[in-house]
Amino acid sequence: MRSAHIKNTVRYYILIVVALIFLFFSGDFGLIDVQKTALVMAVGIDREENTFIVTSQIAIPQSSKQGQASETVQLVSRGKTVADAFEEINAKTGWYPKLVFCKLLIVGEKTAQENVMDALDFFLLDEYMSDNCLVATCDGTAKDLLNVTALVDPSGSVAMQKVLSQHAERVGTVLPTTLREFSIGYFSDSKSGYMPILKTQPQQEQIGSDTGGSTAEGESGGSSNNQNQNGQSSGQSGEQSQGGQKKEQEKPVFSAGETALFVDGKRVDKFTVEETFAFNAVKHELKLASYSIEEQDTACTLSIKHNGRKNKVILGADGRATMQIKLTLTAGLLDNSKALPLDGLGDGGDIPNGAFESAEKLLTAQITSAFEKSRACGCDIFGIGENLQKYQSKRYKKVQATALSNALVDIKVTFRSVR
Repeated sequence: MRSAHIKNTVRYYILIVVALIFLFFSGDFGLIDVQKTALVMAVGIDREENTFIVTSQIAIPQSSKQGQASETVQLVSRGKTVADAFEEINAKTGWYPKLVFCKLLIVGEKTAQENVMDALDFFLLDEYMSDNCLVATCDGTAKDLLNVTALVDPSGSVAMQKVLSQHAERVGTVLPTTLREFSIGYFSDSKSGYMPILKTQPQQEQIGSDTGGSTAEGESGGSSNNQNQNGQSSGQSGEQSQGGQKKEQEKPVFSAGETALFVDGKRVDKFTVEETFAFNAVKHELKLASYSIEEQDTACTLSIKHNGRKNKVILGADGRATMQIKLTLTAGLLDNSKALPLDGLGDGGDIPNGAFESAEKLLTAQITSAFEKSRACGCDIFGIGENLQKYQSKRYKKVQATALSNALVDIKVTFRSVR
């Protein structure tokens, strides 16, 4: 009995060794050297008539002996298809583009005027490309946007991804979307979707130039003796310092508060920053989002801790759909433009009189504006058709063509204190 057990054990070990040998010799020994691989971090897609212009932001690996961080370069290629443009990268540079690390796709303005899926379907077909990558659009060309050197990060694509993070969605400032989410909306019955609009803006406003001049004069006056002795070197170092500061100030930051609306793959309208926040409050969970209101000569900022959402679509006897939005937001006081009394500083639940009422009216108006704008352009991102198809499928077929255009909205917004 013991001998049979030993024989079986030996056989198991032999099978394991054979399996490991098979896996070892069946491995891919034709992997491309990392120095010959273009690690694509972000892709911008523009169009000129029937030609796709693809801008690839590529990370260049640095030797570990150099002790330097990886650099990025932008390569521009053209083709009748997106795949053809990527093949041009290999033909021109000898680098083989790898999309496994691509986390951002940017659609240029002209590309968004036509069916964007003409370009995006390539990334759905690529087996190495993740459908969880972010997609966004811009005003102008995606090539120019990827060529921007941002203030917060040497890589422009990384800086953009920070703006489009899930945290930005939780605080309501941005509506990020992925390739998978946009494709689901595109292939649904509504053919509707959205993308955040990436923009650049100066990292700081110019408050005044007198302060800088006075400071410079004061510093030069205090070191007059040293300047006389080393006038030339001091002048050169001052010019270099001012030039470096000016160059640093010229680096912009990114914003994505506005949202582009798409129908059948084409951009049809956009949400303002306020409408983007309103849609976020209706459809997504908010955490620690700030919301500011003005009442007479006082401004007040509320901190939204939680938003309870109940959205329902009712189909009337006349075939007209009504979307009922019930939104309950739990909020506390974050700041006030006027100084608060001592007893008002100890508890964020002490809300100024009338603040909640003003916030309810303002947010209701912003939600109404977002709903009417999406309804007018035929973009059903509020999900009226999807809701009817799911819960009232038999009646939905009769009103499918006019369900969105004839829809009404009934909004009930309630702010309540955290205490």
